[in-house]
Parts: sequence; C-alpha cells; structure tokens
Amino acid sequence: MKTYALVEALWTPDPDAHGPRRARRPVPIRAYVPAPLADLDLRLRAETTAAVADAEREVAAAQGHADVVGVRSLSAQLLRSEAIASSQMEGVAVPSNRTIAKVAVSGRHHENAAAALEAVDAVSDAYAWASGTQEPFTPDVLLRLHAAIARSDRRLAAHAGVFRDRQNWIGPDPHTPHGADFVPPPPGHVAGLIGDLVAYLERGDLPPVVQAAVAHAQFETIHPFPDGNGRVGRMLIGMTLARGGLAGDVVPPVSLVLSRERGRYVEALTRWRFADDGPDTWITLLARALEEAALATKRLADRVVALQEEWRETATVGRRGSAADLLLGALVSAPVIDARTAERITGRSRAAVERALNGLAGDGVLRQVTLGRRNRAWESVGLFALLDDFERDLSGGTVGIGETR
Repeated sequence: MKTYALVEALWTPDPDAHGPRRARRPVPIRAYVPAPLADLDLRLRAETTAAVADAEREVAAAQGHADVVGVRSLSAQLLRSEAIASSQMEGVAVPSNRTIAKVAVSGRHHENAAAALEAVDAVSDAYAWASGTQEPFTPDVLLRLHAAIARSDRRLAAHAGVFRDRQNWIGPDPHTPHGADFVPPPPGHVAGLIGDLVAYLERGDLPPVVQAAVAHAQFETIHPFPDGNGRVGRMLIGMTLARGGLAGDVVPPVSLVLSRERGRYVEALTRWRFADDGPDTWITLLARALEEAALATKRLADRVVALQEEWRETATVGRRGSAADLLLGALVSAPVIDARTAERITGRSRAAVERALNGLAGDGVLRQVTLGRRNRAWESVGLFALLDDFERDLSGGTVGIGETR
C-alpha cells in the first residue's frame, strides 16, 4: 500500500481577504501529502484487473465501431458532452445543446453558451495534443490546460495557468479550512509532486485505464491550482486514454457517468488516499464508468446512423457529391448550419447550398431557425433529441436537461 504523510501547520488568512470574522482567524490544519507515483507498482485484485480489461476493450471498440459505421463526426458531440458534464459538476451553468450550437454558428453574445464553447475547445485541444504529439508530458502542459479552462470561466482568470502559492482545501466553507473535508498538500510540496505526476504520465508500461485512474486521483489529491482542479483532472483521463493509444478521436464522455455517481466518485477518491483497498475501489469505479460510457457511445452511433438513413430516405439528394449530399454527411458535426458554414463545409457556391438547405428543409430533414434579424440558419431534425437523451441517460438526469424540440 502507498504511504502518505499528514503535515500539521497553521493556516493563516490572507491579510487582504474579505469575508466573515471566521475568515480572519488562523486555523490549525493537517495537510495530506501523498506518496510519490513515478515508480508505483500497484498489486490489484483480480476483479479490478478484470474491470480494467473490460473497460479497455469497450473504449477501443467504441472507436472501432464509429470508424466502421462511418460516424467519426460524432466525436465533436462527445467532446461537447464531456466538457459540459465536467463543467456542470463544478456548478458552471450550462445551456441546452441547441443554444450552444446556435451560438457557435451565429457568434451572438450568450455568456453561458460562449463559455461552454470555450470549454469544448479546451477539451478538444487537450485530446488532440495527447493523441497527436510526441511532446513529453511536463508541468507546462498542465499549466496550459488550466489556462485553456480559465478562458471558459472568468472566475479562474486571475489564476489562469499558475500553480497555487497558498493553502487550499475542499469543504463546505470557502472562507476557512476549519471543518474541511480534505486539505491538500501545502503549497511548498506542489512543484515536486507535479514533477512526479508527469513522470508517471510518461510511463509506457501501464494499462491506460489504470494510468488514467491513478493520475486523476493524484492530481485531485495535489489540487495544484486555486480553482479549476476538477475539470483539469478529468481532462487527464481522456488524454491518458488517447496518449496510450486506446482511443483516437472518439473518447467516451466519462464525466457524464461520474456526474451521476458523484457521491461514489468522491468517496472512492477518499478511499484512494486513506484506505488499503483504495486503489481497487477507485480504479474499479472509473473502469466501470468508462465501460458504461463506451457502450452508450456505440448505441448513440447506431442511433445516429439510423437517423442519417431516415434523412436520406426522406430527402431528394440528387447526385453523389451534390451540395445536398455533402450537407447530409455533415449534419452530425454541424447540427445547426447557415449558408456561410454550408459553403465552407461543401465547397459549393452560395446559390447551390441555399438551394440544398431549402430543399432539405422542404423534405423535413432541416428546420429553419432564426439567428438574429438577417441571419437564417437551419437545424437538423431529430439529432438534438438523440444527444440530449444520451446525456440524460448516462448522467441520470444531472446533465443534458434542456429544450429538445
């Protein structure tokens, strides 16, 4: 079993801090300092090893299934689901799928939707880096991840891409660590622990699911940033799967499942830190969450294929390679589309795409929507309902609650 230390210290408040009187009182604390990871060799139970194998098989199968059925464009929606679920777990307000898609096309100001799009970009860039670069995992990579997340949450702007230099804590009172549920390592330990964590992430001798689980638990334990740790830590899960070659552009949105299992998720991380069976408990929970997300991803892919077939049966497409034909293939990744976007996607003229958009609307594949007085757009009929159902089913209703018509 890993060893850890509890460091006794006196928390002293920031002299410039504002708040209630208790926020200005020094408090004795016991901060948790985890054991190093770089050379960790876990001995897992047979059932944990089996859960890991099941998860890795299904994550790889989800990628392969998307490739076979031809819906790799679904990856954009999976990234959105992951980013939004992870943000919502931190209390960040999230609008509906439809609203986010409309803002992505129109560029109109909608603070929550714009923040959601920034969060999606952060996760997308992180996964692309993990799967497509030979650059080593370094502390600077973590700083870049945090800076990217901070662009989606102005509360983090003052500390974007900077490791903390003060003590933080996890608990019900934001003003004082008195009564905190968990006190992470003192700030003087952060640099060394982060260096050890990235060394662990560079190892190539570990099952990706085990490596992802251990790295996430250690990152959450270190809690190296003043805020935003949960979102960066959950990004590490998908990044590790991609970097390990288990997933490519189709990464099952595990945060949807973790949002439903939030109590068990927190409990398992606590057991990781303190209990002899902690590694087995936490790794098994994450493995099963990944397996469930991967199976749901395959089901969603099949439903999207069926919807695409309905569109093609309904639509008058014309010849292969026509604007309408190309648009039908693009609607999954661009569920709300305007003429300018359609021109860019298809490479066809404005007149051709407008004829195609109007024709698909007449066939019932698209529905016209308004994005301001002069900006017409069209949304794909049926796709938002599939995506919202997918998110609600996996999250148990904690994510994906929004308009679906």
